Amino acid sequence: MKAVWVMHDVVLTEEIQDLLDEMGIVGLSRWKRMTGRGPQSGARMDNPVWPGANSGAFVVVADDVAARLMGRLQALRDEVGDRSGVWAFTTPVLETLK
Repeated sequence: MKAVWVMHDVVLTEEIQDLLDEMGIVGLSRWKRMTGRGPQSGARMDNPVWPGANSGAFVVVADDVAARLMGRLQALRDEVGDRSGVWAFTTPVLETLK
């Protein structure tokens, strides 16, 4: 199993949720508003100086599902460009509760 961590511009929340829904991924945790700075997207600090915010989602899925999800996220990033702020990475899940 793998955990897929997704951070994105809040304006893409619906697109990210639609992607998860299309893939049948129902279990997730979400951070509605996050601040930060990306190397291409710049600062999003949710204030008048650096407007905008990010959102995040976290899912734990089978390895093959994680690979497909990462592919779909990469396609979305390629479509919207890296300045819009889509970033994802995976980590192994060694153990879960039964």
